[in-house]
Amino acid sequence: MQPFGAVAAVDSACRRVHSVSANLGALLDISLPEPDKLSLSCLLGKRLSQRLRRAMQGRENLPAPLTFVRQTHGRNERYQIHALRSGSQVLVEIEPLQALGKWRLLGAVNERLMKLADATHQEELLDNLVGSIQELTGYDRVVVCHFDSDWHGLILAEALGGRLPTILGQRFPASEFPVALRHAYERNPIRYIQDLEAPSVGFLPKSAAPSLEDSLLRAPAPDRVRYLQNLNVHGSLSLAMQGDAGLWGMVVCHAATPYPTPPPVRDAVRALVQMATQRLLLLRARQEARYLQRVQDSLVLSSTDRKEPQSPEQLLSAQAEIWMELFRAHGVALWIGGNSYLAGNSPAPTVINQLVKRLTRTHDHSGPWCSRELAKNPLTSSLTMDKQCGLLAVPLPFSPDERGWLLFFRPQQVETLYWAMQPSPNHPSPNQPSVLTLPSPSTAWYEEVVGKSEAWQRVERLAAVDLGEDLTLAISAYEISKLNGYLEQERKALAEANQRLEQLAHFDPLTQVWNRYRIEQAIDAELVAAKRYGAHFGLLLFDVDHFKEINDTHGHALGDDVLVALARMVEGSLRGCDHLGRWGGEEFIVLAKHADLEALIGLAERLRELVTMLSVDGLSKPLTVSIGVAAWQPDDSCKSMVARADEAMYRAKHGGRNRVEVAAREVL
Repeated sequence: MQPFGAVAAVDSACRRVHSVSANLGALLDISLPEPDKLSLSCLLGKRLSQRLRRAMQGRENLPAPLTFVRQTHGRNERYQIHALRSGSQVLVEIEPLQALGKWRLLGAVNERLMKLADATHQEELLDNLVGSIQELTGYDRVVVCHFDSDWHGLILAEALGGRLPTILGQRFPASEFPVALRHAYERNPIRYIQDLEAPSVGFLPKSAAPSLEDSLLRAPAPDRVRYLQNLNVHGSLSLAMQGDAGLWGMVVCHAATPYPTPPPVRDAVRALVQMATQRLLLLRARQEARYLQRVQDSLVLSSTDRKEPQSPEQLLSAQAEIWMELFRAHGVALWIGGNSYLAGNSPAPTVINQLVKRLTRTHDHSGPWCSRELAKNPLTSSLTMDKQCGLLAVPLPFSPDERGWLLFFRPQQVETLYWAMQPSPNHPSPNQPSVLTLPSPSTAWYEEVVGKSEAWQRVERLAAVDLGEDLTLAISAYEISKLNGYLEQERKALAEANQRLEQLAHFDPLTQVWNRYRIEQAIDAELVAAKRYGAHFGLLLFDVDHFKEINDTHGHALGDDVLVALARMVEGSLRGCDHLGRWGGEEFIVLAKHADLEALIGLAERLRELVTMLSVDGLSKPLTVSIGVAAWQPDDSCKSMVARADEAMYRAKHGGRNRVEVAAREVL
């Protein structure tokens, strides 16, 4: 362990001491008894040990440091205690407290916290953070290191004190941040090295030395010592920045010489880092929310101006440019039901079909599939995709058995990475850590990355899934609309067919007035109404005089013209409640509702006179009709009424034609 503090390893109940660091007696200016006689009360006193015991009940760490004063070397010295559980033991860390202007420190921290809270974007926030920490601590270099998807560290922000060179914008390889180290930061977010070259302190007895894996006083490992020496660093303070999906990055403070940082200052730095991390997550969440909203709006806004749903081809044509801008892609494709719709720099349809077959076979869940190295990915390496290095593929679940695909393509992004360190030419064996050496000041070591596209960010994958869901609904709406269109066409065709059937069933094809079947139905209905309500009605049966002579002399075509003109003229002169039907040949029948015998005779005479004035092209003689009138009687049927009207019509013919006769037994 490091010598700036001391550690006592006690049992889980915080009573019996198992081992102590070799410097504990000197730090507290006490003589240590034999290990088997040592208790926590002997070290800290009864009251303080009881406070510590109560505070650690049911906890993994001490909620807040405890302080105490002890007379050491003839004067009162203040100490701070922190405790944490390590396996079956509790590590009690004791560290001397230097005199500080407490209220001045709190005021400075509060001022900088307010400054961090006012930051409106990431760059401003991180610059404020490293600047505030450098001012509070006086470290020679304070940086924010962000981890990319491959766990390489990139220096995003930096504040310099003058004795160390800049490393802003440079990268540190993932090998310098092994999994064990990252997990350690998740358990304990702070690491502190006061003096890199200070001799480490052991434990008494040696056989009972505890594990200091999560202790702040743990001495740095040999590879970490070499790493910091290569950076010309002799003192450091590192704090984790935990994101919502794991370790986002670290704040690292470097000193060119051994650099003591009192516990209150470390606590102040930790408060600043926690505040900045929360603010960073908030800013990123807002930025991601705005981006997600823009992606959702891209499809919603396109449909507001259109009343009809768009086809996949129309959707892609209208939105391709917006989508490529939002997803930083140079090509986009839609694959629906075996058809490929392409925009921008996308592979050929045959390649798209092969790609979709492989995706469908290997990617059976609803999430996106992405790659930034298509040439090296087993699924795509054999496909001809020369201009495409990155792919983001989103399934479109139209049904459990049918899926479409939304595909975004990215080109190669030639990237130059500047590294703060480079592997030495000694090529260490795989079982040994890399020996890293600083590049010379005149030449920066860099790497040119080819064959990769820009990485697909988490928010882009989320947005693509949201867009895929909206797109699935839009295309489904189009398919439903198209199906409804087909059904509407079928409905109209069926209605037209039914109308034609009704026309054929109820109307005379020549004159377009009711046929015999339909007029009989109307007469039967009126008979029922007359018997129930006593409503009077009657029939007028008439035919064209000398119609055979017209056909023989002028031909059947003119005869048909006569019948059509006669039907049109008679139907146009009837009331809305009356009906005209063709009874057969040149015979017609009028159903006159709400009419007694006197009204029927009046109607018949009016129709007879109108017919005499009818003019038909090709017919030289005036046209006349003979009309028989039958009024309803209580014992009538359709057959009896028509028979009486027919008998009256024949009397009119035999009486000289062009006249009206009333059926026998009719009474005015």
